[in-house]
Amino acid sequence: MAEVDDITARLKERVPGLGGRAWGAAEFGALTATGQLPQVTPAAHVIPTGIKGGPQASRTGAYVQSIERLYSVVLTVKAGDVSGARALPVIGELIAAIIAALAGWDWGGRVGVMVFRGCTLSRAVAGFVYDISFSITDQLRFTPT
Repeated sequence: MAEVDDITARLKERVPGLGGRAWGAAEFGALTATGQLPQVTPAAHVIPTGIKGGPQASRTGAYVQSIERLYSVVLTVKAGDVSGARALPVIGELIAAIIAALAGWDWGGRVGVMVFRGCTLSRAVAGFVYDISFSITDQLRFTPT
């Protein structure tokens, strides 16, 4: 999926703390199927999580509707020690760098810019897994048949 490729390329370029370890949903799916964390962390996986429909605009001969494309960057960092205390400063820096790399990004051909939506801890066993959510406003536009 080209959109995921664009986002992973931007993360690799703008978040040096990832060491180039940014991949898409297929790689994340392989990990979750086995219940494992990435072998080397920190690592990020970009997942398209959905599309929200917005208002539809009336246009003669065209269907036009505002939409929001939703994406998650799943950040994984192994704990490094029993309490995970050594990983916490690194995690904070990585989350801030990921947000700075994507929020406000004028991703060509879209109506809006990338917007940060939130960050939640989704797992804390043997490491930390954060879901960092973003969206971008776009538009459906086509001629109905």
